[in-house]
Amino acid sequence: MNKKLTYGIFVILFLCYWMAYMGNLSHIIAYHEQHHLFLYTQAYFDQQIQSEGFFSYLTAFIIQFFYYPWLGSALLAFLLASVYGMVGNVLRLLFGKEDWLHLSILPSLLLFYHTMEANHTLVPVTITVLSLCMANLVLWLFRRHMPLIPILQNTHIQKKKLRMGLQTFVLLVYAGCGYYHFVNSYNRSEGIMLKAEMNVKAKDWDKVLEYTKLYLNSGKTNHLIAYFHQMALYHKGLLPYHLFDYPQLLGVKSIYFPWNSDSRESEYGHFLYEDLGHINEAHHWEFEAMAVWGETAPHLLNLARYNIVNNRPKVAQRFINKLKKSLFYKEQALQLEASLETGKVEGVRNALAGVIDVPARFTNAINIGPELEYICNHDPKNKMAFEYLMSYLLLSNNVIRFVDNLYRIKNFDYPSLPTAYEEALLVYKLKVGEEKFAQSGYRVSAETEARFARYYQLMGNQQMSLLQKEFGKTFWFYMNYISPYGNKVIAN
Repeated sequence: MNKKLTYGIFVILFLCYWMAYMGNLSHIIAYHEQHHLFLYTQAYFDQQIQSEGFFSYLTAFIIQFFYYPWLGSALLAFLLASVYGMVGNVLRLLFGKEDWLHLSILPSLLLFYHTMEANHTLVPVTITVLSLCMANLVLWLFRRHMPLIPILQNTHIQKKKLRMGLQTFVLLVYAGCGYYHFVNSYNRSEGIMLKAEMNVKAKDWDKVLEYTKLYLNSGKTNHLIAYFHQMALYHKGLLPYHLFDYPQLLGVKSIYFPWNSDSRESEYGHFLYEDLGHINEAHHWEFEAMAVWGETAPHLLNLARYNIVNNRPKVAQRFINKLKKSLFYKEQALQLEASLETGKVEGVRNALAGVIDVPARFTNAINIGPELEYICNHDPKNKMAFEYLMSYLLLSNNVIRFVDNLYRIKNFDYPSLPTAYEEALLVYKLKVGEEKFAQSGYRVSAETEARFARYYQLMGNQQMSLLQKEFGKTFWFYMNYISPYGNKVIAN
């Protein structure tokens, strides 16, 4: 086989893999980097060798370079393309003939498909590459003393045009089948969820909304997507106005993760609690996540940050010391170390700093409602806590408590009462009657009264298609037709 063709195929494979990891599979690179942390210590080496083995240790060494997505993509693409080259060389050394059928492409493609799932370890890639290196070395050393295996001795096609035509046909088949398998095997939902998570970590809320809407527009429901979606809505100043844009089939769970000892969910709870300023609970979630996933960079960084703002510098130093032994997180570790004396970390605020409960109060890890109310009581200007509390009460059909807590809105500068809030006020009015409603001090606009009259008419006539079209994004429609808690006002 022409060496130029071999090199050409190598380059094409490399570019295809690289573009895939930089594009559709970018979340794969990020996922592995975030779930591995290579440390340059004897203790880490011993622990890895004893518990995971040498190949896992070597894989972790490679994955550390995924810190830069372009570098990680190029490195993984090079390893996979190298499999093609080394398999081809093994076949040549074994059989004495060139691999004119390009069978050496297949192991490379199979390994590539293996990497397309985030939960697939990259250890097989490392094992394959290292094994092929050893095989090539052994065969090269002993090639003169080994008899050729006569399996493909008579398969060489002498006619150049015919050989080139068959090679072209075979390559086109590989390309077509490979692309077809990639498109049909690509886990689009996983990609969207992990890319949404990537942008939550980067606090790129526009991108988070882009990915969550992409998922939700498909008509599917997913706890993690709903959770990220509400967070992005809040940070964009849209939560009270767009809470019901999509069917909230999960009810209150769409805004948080209740603690249920789920290992996978342990990674996500801290996002919300950190933004709320409930640092102790964020710390709780991160520590649990570290127990499940190990001492990876995100967990160590967050635990260091939380302990700094909680004035526990010695505890924070333990996590910082770990990070200082890494290649790419050393600088961040040193920056955190410089913050130990000040007790301040950019982007982290303890909303409950200085709050001492007597007797001691324990966080409600199952129901976020009491926690949100607790934060609002001690940090009245906490807009996120307020909007999440209001969302929680609406999603739970608890209109009575919603109105009881609505006074907190005076702490914030809203141009007008959000439509969903006013819709809930009208339901409250219908529930308690005109006299008691008048005592509340609130009012419902004539426009909202007119919209409800139209809603009630369509509902009474059972014109569901029109009802959903005109009012599918209202609190009324949610409470009557979507809420997992029934269609009645909860009054406790």
